[in-house]
Amino acid sequence: MRVGLLVDINRNNYKDNIRHAKSLGFDCGQLAIWDMGFYTDEYAKELKAFLEAEKFEVSALWCGWTGPVIWGYPHMYTSLGLVPDYMRQKRMEDLEKGADFAYALGIDTVVTHIGYTPDNPFDPARLAIVQCLKGLCKKLRDRGQRFAFETGEEIPLTLNILINEIGLDNVGVNFDPANLTSSGRGNANDAMDMLGCRIFGMHAKDAVPARFGETSGHQVLIGTGKVDFKRLMCQLKENGFPGDIVIEHEMSGTADRNAEILDAKKYLEAIIAEVFG
Repeated sequence: MRVGLLVDINRNNYKDNIRHAKSLGFDCGQLAIWDMGFYTDEYAKELKAFLEAEKFEVSALWCGWTGPVIWGYPHMYTSLGLVPDYMRQKRMEDLEKGADFAYALGIDTVVTHIGYTPDNPFDPARLAIVQCLKGLCKKLRDRGQRFAFETGEEIPLTLNILINEIGLDNVGVNFDPANLTSSGRGNANDAMDMLGCRIFGMHAKDAVPARFGETSGHQVLIGTGKVDFKRLMCQLKENGFPGDIVIEHEMSGTADRNAEILDAKKYLEAIIAEVFG
């Protein structure tokens, strides 16, 4: 098991950002793309050649989407993912283009947030989302790709049921324990017990939960929050997870982002050595 880095890229910065990850000592990770104009055959060829030249291995493509993105309360419920019906068709097109782009790059796992999907199985938005994902995930399965829900917006039980409603073995999760902690949607270790057999990827990120009167918690430096990484690693081992742990550093305005990422890498590698040997 290796420690990788999530690298945000677009048409203008992909070379610099991947080289920066390499300069920090990362040879693997995930790519995140919110630039819909990046999804062309020409850019796919250029990016694939660049990744091969830099020897940077990509385990998953994190696909963003068009339209308003409001992570904060209360508009997160009406702006994110596939939940807003007025954006659903366009965002499904975005996800399909992202999946095609990943396929051209030789990346087998596609990740995204689908939004605060209702828990009620009879809710019209939920029914529509399940139908949309059934079609997309079947297309991915037929060509050897997988779809992964990024955790944090659905409660784990709802996510478990959604995966089973889609009913395909190429559907799972990109597990982000900090998202679950900061959103208050579930306990990361309990969620791992439930979803561990469908973990396709994992983000290394730490967080503290909301206090009374707050609407969300927030990300903190890895090793300083409430995420129990050692226990999570033990759970991953129990489930036979074969992949990498990918650091996602989303905090802005911190003292030294590079140093914080390197400290996180060292912290995680020590736990991996202890748990996996």
